[in-house]
Amino acid sequence: ALSRGVSRGMSYGDISRVRSTMHVVEPQATGPLTRVYVCQVGAAKFQNHCIVNNNAAKKKSKQTTSSKKKAEQTAGVENRVALLFGTINKERVDQNRKKARTSLSTAREDEKMCEVAKVQAVWEPPLQKPTSNGKHYDEARLLSTYCAGEIRNASTSASKKESPTDRAIRVAGWLGMHPLGWMFSYADDGRHEDGDALPVHGRDAVVGAKLQIESMKRRGREEGCKFVTLALDGRIGATEAFQLSDVCVQMVAENVLSPPALDEALKSTRFVELEDPIVISGEEMKRLDSVLLLVNTAMLSHVGLYSGGSNAPIGGNVKRASGALLVKTRKRILAALEQGNEALKELCDFDILLALDMLIGREESEQLCLLVRKYARGQKKGTVLDGHLKLTLQSVLGG
Repeated sequence: ALSRGVSRGMSYGDISRVRSTMHVVEPQATGPLTRVYVCQVGAAKFQNHCIVNNNAAKKKSKQTTSSKKKAEQTAGVENRVALLFGTINKERVDQNRKKARTSLSTAREDEKMCEVAKVQAVWEPPLQKPTSNGKHYDEARLLSTYCAGEIRNASTSASKKESPTDRAIRVAGWLGMHPLGWMFSYADDGRHEDGDALPVHGRDAVVGAKLQIESMKRRGREEGCKFVTLALDGRIGATEAFQLSDVCVQMVAENVLSPPALDEALKSTRFVELEDPIVISGEEMKRLDSVLLLVNTAMLSHVGLYSGGSNAPIGGNVKRASGALLVKTRKRILAALEQGNEALKELCDFDILLALDMLIGREESEQLCLLVRKYARGQKKGTVLDGHLKLTLQSVLGG
C-alpha cells in the first residue's frame, strides 16, 4: 500500500481510506445477459477464414490418404477478430418448463423473463494483419475504427471518409441490428495447459472492455453493457462465451488494467501484472488472474437472419481481405434476379449487403436493406424488388 501514499505514521482510519480507493476484485456470478445465441453459420465461416492455405491441397485432383493427412497437419492458423451484430431480446428463463394451463391462467403468470443476445451476423473487418506469423490477432484494425472517441453521424461522415466499421454499423442499423459483442480466435496450446483451461486471457479482456466501453458511449450505459466476448479455437472451431465483469470494465476505463506486452515467445497473459495494488480476497495484490474478470455465459446455437442461411458457402460470399463480392456470388445474384423473390433470399447475407453498399447509392442501399429486413423476418408476401432497384443491382453486378 506504500505506492498509494501510505506511510508508517498514518492512522488506521487513514489507511482504511486509502484502501477504499483500491479496486476490489471478486468473482461475478451473473451479467446483464443470461445467454447468447451464436450464429453457427457465421462462426463456421469465421473459423474457416482462420485456416490459411486450407484450399491448397484441394487443387490437386489425386491425393493419397497420407498426403491428405499431411496437408491437414501443415495447415496453419491465422488468428482474426470479428464484430458481432444482432439484437437483445427477452424470453423465459426456463425454456423447457411446461406449465399446466387453465381457463383462468394468464399468458405470463409466474414466468420469469431474462435478456438474451441473438447474434444475427458476424462481420470481419477487412485488411487484418495478424502478427507473429498469425499468432496474435490484429485488434488495432477493430479498435482504431470502432473506438474512435466520438460517434460519427451523417453530417461528419460526409466531410470525413467513412470507415469500414462505421459503414457496417450504419447498414446493420437499417437491418435492425447493433454491435453486441466481438469474437476472436486463438491457436496456442497455452490456453489449455492445465485442467483449469481459460480461453480468454488478460489481453483479450482488455480489448473486449475497450469495445464495451465504446458501446456504452454509443448506446448508453444500460444498453451498452450488454456485450459478449466469444473465444474461438481456430484449429477446431470450439467456442465459449463470456461477459466481462463490471470491475474489469471499470479498471480498463481508469487505465488501471492495461494490455500485457506482446512477445514472440507467445508467453501466456492469463496473469496480469499491475502497477497499483488491488484487493483480492481481502489481500492487496499486484497480480491478477484473468478468470476473475470473466462472467461465464450460457451459449446456444442458431442460424442468424443475415448469415446467408444454412446453405451459405463455408468460405463466404465476399473476398476475405477486401470484402468485395466474389465473381460466383455476382453470377448467383444475377441469376436470382431473374427469378423474382429468389433474389431477396440470396441477399439475406450481411457481407453481401455491405459489398453492395459500396456499389450503389446510400438511398438505394437503405431501401434494399429495409426490403431484406422484412423478408428475413417472415414478411415474404408482398415484399418484392421494384424495377429501379432490380435494374440498379443488375447494372452494378455486370448483368
